[in-house]
Amino acid sequence: MSKPQWPENLELVRGDAVLGTIDVSAGQADFPWFSGVFHPTKAFDPVRELFEHELALLRANTSDDAAQWDDWEAVHAELHEPGLRLRSPDGSYEDGEILIHIDGAEAWWRSDDGDDE
Repeated sequence: MSKPQWPENLELVRGDAVLGTIDVSAGQADFPWFSGVFHPTKAFDPVRELFEHELALLRANTSDDAAQWDDWEAVHAELHEPGLRLRSPDGSYEDGEILIHIDGAEAWWRSDDGDDE
């Protein structure tokens, strides 16, 4: 599978709200993961703690504990419930099957369509 051509900028959208923009860092991530600099909008504030909790649960599960994965899945589902997706501002790219993590100004993601599992 070849690397897709990414736009230079992406919008992170949840439902109808643009949570922020990402300046894509070309060549900086390890495929299938991509990364960039995240610039939150005011719409990110209500879900900031969900993203922080999702990442904390992921990092804490060092022993691959099934119960911890269940907790992570619940938070992940809550984040995605209204439709979490990446799209280019010009509409030329959109992906609603993503796994994304945000840590401050750092964002990293991959397509979560099940092809690589």
